[in-house]
Amino acid sequence: MHLQIQTSTLNDSCRSLPQDSIVPSDQQVCDCVLLIWREEPATEDIGMDQLLQKVKERYLEWKVSQESLQRILSRHNLYATDEGSLRVYSDKVRIPTQGDKKLTLPRNVTLAECSGEKQRGLFANGYFKQGEAIFDDMPAVVVPPMEKLLLMQTGKACSLCGNSVNHTAHSILMNGLDCGECQAIWCSKNCKKGDITHSSLKHTKSRIKQINLNGWFKYERFCKKNVFEAAYSFGVIYASILIDKNGKEGILDKFQPLCEVSQRLRKQLSDSNNLGGTLDASSGAISSEDPEPMWQEAYKLFRLAFPESEEVTMETYLTYIGKFNINQVAGQIYPTYAFINHDCEPNVRYEIDDKLRLKLYARKPINKGEELLTTYVNPLHGVNLRRRELRVNWGFLCHCNRCKKDLTKRKEQLHAWIAPSHCSPASSFSEQSRRKSSMRSARPDLNELLKNGQEFDLEIPEDLEGVHQKRRTSVRFDNKVSVAVEE
Repeated sequence: MHLQIQTSTLNDSCRSLPQDSIVPSDQQVCDCVLLIWREEPATEDIGMDQLLQKVKERYLEWKVSQESLQRILSRHNLYATDEGSLRVYSDKVRIPTQGDKKLTLPRNVTLAECSGEKQRGLFANGYFKQGEAIFDDMPAVVVPPMEKLLLMQTGKACSLCGNSVNHTAHSILMNGLDCGECQAIWCSKNCKKGDITHSSLKHTKSRIKQINLNGWFKYERFCKKNVFEAAYSFGVIYASILIDKNGKEGILDKFQPLCEVSQRLRKQLSDSNNLGGTLDASSGAISSEDPEPMWQEAYKLFRLAFPESEEVTMETYLTYIGKFNINQVAGQIYPTYAFINHDCEPNVRYEIDDKLRLKLYARKPINKGEELLTTYVNPLHGVNLRRRELRVNWGFLCHCNRCKKDLTKRKEQLHAWIAPSHCSPASSFSEQSRRKSSMRSARPDLNELLKNGQEFDLEIPEDLEGVHQKRRTSVRFDNKVSVAVEE
């Protein structure tokens, strides 16, 4: 059977060339490039001419040259031939002084100073075997999920953790899981007991004079509308500290020792305008060219909600916002886990259950005196994406062993792609066959790869045994499809 290759547009629709070209903004260009890099990690190593071609494949109407593309990416800290030109802010991250107060930590770990940029970290007080539980950690303050506020206010979700409540009305009443003054309900007695801010932030009259309920409602609505989760979370934490004025819950002692840095500084040294959603993407932050008006309005409403908070200036407020962002995990502040430093090959992992309890486990054997290391980013990402997310969100360039190996490997690959080939077609085919055969014989275990957080390729079988394929085999490239059809 003879086959021929036909190329057609996806969905049989032809994309026509635009009549008028437009000059894209810097943000549009950078957003496009970051999306290309995220979808195709290998494109971070291609030349500027090839990158420009990929940009134009997506936006035919854009009028942009190779020189302007390189200039835009350099100006927004996305392209640098010299690593020293990349801006970081790790040296601006401050550790608050503790005074005479001692931290309350699990017995099997200790907080100690680290060399280099880390400043401090958690170390093992004993040996941990692989898979062994190290410690449990609960949030300093449980911050109710902002996206579920309406469900919680109408009694359709737990007023604290936001989980669905499956109890019958009779069960809720008999177990005292309802609120006598509003529609709020809780999923358990522990959640009801732990919801210390409910009566002060949700009822018509606050029991704390330092809280203006009308101001809080406006502040909460503003944060939800603008997806300003860090501001909302800090508001809940600040209210909890006021309620816990006697220090019974130790909220201030858990929150105060954590590292802090101004959100304004983080924004200034990010990859500009939160391009590609890199800055604070885990907390759902919205990209904005100029967040200053939003910050100013949020601070104004914060002072309205907490009229006696003279000690919280605008700069202090932004420092607390930055403090929350660099320490939060899944929207919560875990006071012990927050002391653990990053490594792209971590020796610990965590799980968070439906009650927001964080459980830390050893990913590999850990000796006494060894530092506990977690990962702040997805370990399956490529080295450039990992380092960019770390630089933008935590202010440092990672120089761990894995990053060094990956960078060296990428440089070697790039050099191999650029270097001219002197091999004959026959020898090249023979070498390729040997390489494929070697890969098949040394096929890695998928479960092990997932555990170790390493990048890997999946082989797609050419034939599916027992499956009759009537559909045409196709390979998709952007908006075009190449198919093999019978002549």
